[in-house]
Amino acid sequence: MKKIIKTALWVVLGAMFIMAGGTKLLGSHSQVEHFAQWGYPLWFLYLTGLIEVGGGICLFIPRTQYYGIVILSITMIGAALTHLRAHEMNAFPVPLVLLGLLVTLAWTMRHPVRKT
Repeated sequence: MKKIIKTALWVVLGAMFIMAGGTKLLGSHSQVEHFAQWGYPLWFLYLTGLIEVGGGICLFIPRTQYYGIVILSITMIGAALTHLRAHEMNAFPVPLVLLGLLVTLAWTMRHPVRKT
């Protein structure tokens, strides 16, 4: 069961972050507007997109999953703080839920401690 949950989480999260980051890398009009409203420069939109796509790809590679989880978790903390600072309470829970799912994925990766 743990393996099924882990597989479902990395596939869903990986695909979702690749798609979300892809819209940023493509310069989606709505993304450009959001970043401008938040006071971020345009280059930060592309950097965020690159981080999301790269982190999403890392989730598909067993040796890099941990690094993807870490970088995407940090990114989701930044996203939550951005929504909070902008008083976007409707959007605020989304990065927190994604952060929770990333932490759950990290939890499924831990190695059991042997009892001797």
